[in-house]
Parts: sequence; C-alpha cells; structure tokens
Amino acid sequence: MTLNPTLSGKRILVTGGSRGIGEATVRLLVRLGARVAFTYQIRQDAAEALVKSLAARGHEVLAFPANQRSREDAKSVVRTLEKAWGGLDAFVGNAGVWLPTPAELKDEANLEAVLETNLTGLFRWHAEVVPALRRAGGGALVLVSSTAGQRGEAGYGAYAASKGAVISLTKTLATELGPSGIRVNCVAPGWVDTDLSAPALRGDEAARKKVEGIFPLGHIPVAEDIAGPIAFLLSEWAVAVHGEILNVNGGTVLCG
Repeated sequence: MTLNPTLSGKRILVTGGSRGIGEATVRLLVRLGARVAFTYQIRQDAAEALVKSLAARGHEVLAFPANQRSREDAKSVVRTLEKAWGGLDAFVGNAGVWLPTPAELKDEANLEAVLETNLTGLFRWHAEVVPALRRAGGGALVLVSSTAGQRGEAGYGAYAASKGAVISLTKTLATELGPSGIRVNCVAPGWVDTDLSAPALRGDEAARKKVEGIFPLGHIPVAEDIAGPIAFLLSEWAVAVHGEILNVNGGTVLCG
C-alpha cells in the first residue's frame, strides 16, 4: 500500500472553524488538498474573511452558521455537504467553550453552556456525521479534548468533566465504528494561545509568565501547533492509529 501524505480530495467538516484551533486546522487542511467546510456560531465576519482569503488562493471552502447544540443544524449541514460534494470523508469535532464552574456552582448557566456545547452537542453532531461516513464507505473522526480532561482543572469542573468524557467517547466510538472502516482518534491540547484562553494569557503578563514556566520547551503552543497533529490523524499516515489520545501539550502533562 502506498500512503498518500496529503489529504487531496478529502471532504472534511470542522466544527468551530472561524477562529483558534479550528481556523488553523481549516487553513492547513486546504493546503493539504482537502475540500473543507466549517461551522461558526457568531463570528460571521471572521468566517467570511476566512472563506474569502482561502478561495482567493484557489481552495474550496464552505462556511455554515450553526449552533453546536442543535441536531437539526447538524443534519442540515451534513445533508448540504452530501448534496454539494457527494459525500463526507472526515469530521473534526473542535467546537467548545471554556467557562468557570467552581465547586459552589453559583452560575448554572455556565454549567449548561459547557456541557451542552462540549459534550451533548458533540454527540448530536457525530450522530449525523457517522451515517454520512458510512455512506461514503468509511472515514475518520478527530475529536478535540484537553489535558483538563486528564488531570482536572480547578474552578473549571464542567469543562474538565466534558473533556474527560470526550476521551472516553473517543475510545467508545473507536470500538463501535471501527468495523465500519471509520477511524476515531482524539487530540488533547493543554494551554494554547488562542482567543479562548486570551483572558488568562493576554491580559496579565505575570500570569502568562507563570503559564510559560510549566512548559519544558519554554513556550506556549499556538493554534497551528495543534492543527498539524489533527491533520496527521486524518491522513493515511495514521491509517493504523485508532482509539488513541494524542497529547499535544508541550510536555506539561506527561501521561497517557
């Protein structure tokens, strides 16, 4: 078997693709030859700018306003892509939120937002994506978790719990979907310098220095550092990688 190091012709859907890790992933996947669609919820200007900039370079990119919590939105996006492209080959479950939920749980709205977006919403999207992958004869799923799902995160219990659940979900789906020719893997970033972590990393120099100090490599990863491993897991180079959690955290959590 000759492995194809590119993603030429692959039809890939990325949730939460207008900024951060999602945007970096969209940019890399199209450079590797894929046709990419991505969802966004509120950043229409950023989504349109991304499509325009990539289309100007000859890349095929589609953007869909969609609610991560809505199965109807998931169904609509998947149906549209199957009609436009004739099928779907891969899915990156990236959309998520990071909101405080301390032990006293004074704000239950945050609890609902985190669990509905990071976990329940992911279930709703893969429930629509998986049949499309089966109709295409197989494919790949990459789910985005976090080191918080492995070690916990003080003050962010719902986020840590949701990301730990994504790790368990990865292993479950790998067992369930493998016989259908669908590979399922997960990336688990730690701190990444994106808009999501901006309140903690970009507003307080002392706090940023403290975070930098936990990295053996001495620097905080950026979104592009996570996009590469996602692309690897989608590619034929990872054809024998299934049910794995790929830690992409600069060595800050040395665990499996």
